[in-house]
Amino acid sequence: MLTVIRKNQQVLMLVIAILTIIAFIWLYNPTDKFHKFGSNDVLSIYGRVVQRAEIDHQVRGYRLALALGLTDFVRDLGGMGENEEASVSDFILNLFIIRNQAPALGIQPTDDEVAGVIKGLPSLQTGGSFDPAKYSAFIQDQLAPNGFTERQMEEIVRDSLRVKELRRVITSPVAVGEGQVRDAARVYQPVNAQVLRFERDAFAKNVTVPNEEVAAFYSKNKQGLLSSESRDVTFVAFDLPADQQKLTGKDKAAAQQKLADQAEGSMKVIRGEIAKGSVFAKAAQAASLHPEKVSGIQRDGTVNGKESTLSPSIAAAAFRLQKTGELSDIIQDGNSFYVISIDGITPSHQLELAEVSEKITALMKQQKATKLLAEAASKSLDKIRADMSAGKSFADVAKAAGVKLMPVEGVTPSDQKISQEQQALASATLGLKDGQLGSLQPAPWGAFAVYLEKRTPLTDSQWKEHQGALSKTILSNEQDLLFVDWLRSSRAAAQLKMLGRDARNSQGSGAQSGS
Repeated sequence: MLTVIRKNQQVLMLVIAILTIIAFIWLYNPTDKFHKFGSNDVLSIYGRVVQRAEIDHQVRGYRLALALGLTDFVRDLGGMGENEEASVSDFILNLFIIRNQAPALGIQPTDDEVAGVIKGLPSLQTGGSFDPAKYSAFIQDQLAPNGFTERQMEEIVRDSLRVKELRRVITSPVAVGEGQVRDAARVYQPVNAQVLRFERDAFAKNVTVPNEEVAAFYSKNKQGLLSSESRDVTFVAFDLPADQQKLTGKDKAAAQQKLADQAEGSMKVIRGEIAKGSVFAKAAQAASLHPEKVSGIQRDGTVNGKESTLSPSIAAAAFRLQKTGELSDIIQDGNSFYVISIDGITPSHQLELAEVSEKITALMKQQKATKLLAEAASKSLDKIRADMSAGKSFADVAKAAGVKLMPVEGVTPSDQKISQEQQALASATLGLKDGQLGSLQPAPWGAFAVYLEKRTPLTDSQWKEHQGALSKTILSNEQDLLFVDWLRSSRAAAQLKMLGRDARNSQGSGAQSGS
């Protein structure tokens, strides 16, 4: 199969070098639900038992799909969420659904279609054309050492084609009406409004939190009060020179490829030095690099609990590595490439009451103040609405209620130049008509409600300018929702069961249902 691609082949672009397969916590952590089973049987779907080896195979396929740049495929199967563990799980389960449902709808990509996609992968091209040499280098230098085969890559590409066609069939009935587009176009219409502000500080000053309540809160929530796991790392960076960062198109790609080749060459030197017994920092110096050490990196990218200018890719990579001394593959982030090594891991631990009492007090005080604020604000808004229904003007009833007002004049919700707060306030008017008072909404400083005075209509030229893009965006969003809903219902009908000892003990039936 695909012999037209396999005949010739050469050097691989860096993006494909990032193929080290990380064993995810949800598969291999002793506390994980799968690992508890004491059996190789992980789940049952469509009446077929899936074993751990097959799950591991699919995890590797997920990594391969990302490395090949098949991001639409991964996204459509739920694999691009913020929580990597949940994303991999969703991707794998949805992939089982696709492989079952596609043949039933007559969807089976041909070898020629698969070959066409592979030839079109940017990472396997030179000058806009398929480069057999790069394909060959990919097979020999990247797939084989990491336990992959050509067949596995072809199957992943075939799956991506299944998803693409299946998504087209399922979402084909979706259509967008002009009314929907007109409503969405409100983001481009300036508004004049009055914001009713209810500030938490006015209520917080009268709130007290006794020590007994703090201790009770700690006792009830003790298991969730844990310190953050952190990593100490050493990394080296390969940065595109400033004068080359302004390049575009093929020139930019060529410059990045040159930098990628430099990083790949340095990696060979580093790995060679480590194989001789050297540590990463010294190995990096031997490769004429300047290693940097950072201690206390947390999963959210902060360092020792404080904001950091560290690349988010470094923090993300640090938590994909599981052992001290473990070395990452080359990581690309914009115009830079990184390689990191784990120097140490500080695990999460139970926090004592003394360590968190101050934070608990502040939290409980805020919760109490928020509750008082919500009660008072709701009463004020109910009174204002009742008085307006009786014919009184908004200005008069707001003044009588003693509510603090803040004007919003000529603000466009989509304007990127205004502050986040202004955007939030203007966006709160999107569902309102002129002369309508909105509902109570939370804010960092308390809560607010918006009274819309006037929304400026779009001109004909503005409508023509935005109509096409809005229609396309709305259509895409509705197609996404329909496809996700189809996946959800299909998974519910797939007779999905998690297998294992714990499920047998809890249900007496040998399985635990999931969806």
